[in-house]
Amino acid sequence: QQQSIENFPKIAEIKIEKDYPDKLIINFKEFESAANIINVTNNIKKSYIINEIGFVIREDFENPALPYIKIETDEPINLNDSIINKSNLSYILESKASFEEKFDMNIAEIVYKPVPREVHLLTEKDFYIWLDIQRPYEDQLKKLKKIVVKLDIYNEALEYIDLRIAGNNGDKIIYKRK
Repeated sequence: QQQSIENFPKIAEIKIEKDYPDKLIINFKEFESAANIINVTNNIKKSYIINEIGFVIREDFENPALPYIKIETDEPINLNDSIINKSNLSYILESKASFEEKFDMNIAEIVYKPVPREVHLLTEKDFYIWLDIQRPYEDQLKKLKKIVVKLDIYNEALEYIDLRIAGNNGDKIIYKRK
């Protein structure tokens, strides 16, 4: 029975060679580990490691060297499907790296909200940066860069900064102090 590599979401590439007269040599490469997923369903917390295309590669395990992405769902996640599609996962990880580089502040945790299509970056200063996954994170972070002269994100006690809203005459930033 012929199987496609798409049926094996952990395998990035496969190479099969015939070693005459009666051997096959199979070499394969798996997708890299990308993130820890903390899934909360009805107050039950499960942890997974997903690969770079969003499929679970380890259950009930965490790798502290990888970023943490928290997802709250009504039903437990389906381990046979991609938890986060590849483009959204790239967006999430790239927005985290971009924020850390631009603002010299670490992200402790990421909250991914698939239905409203939002990413909330929890900073080491204990406030969230809200991003709209349907708009480029670069544009949203540029808005934040502009306001940093007025709002001291390094010392101000903040709950969140919402960068999702695009206005007709310029972009709006909404924030809440603690």
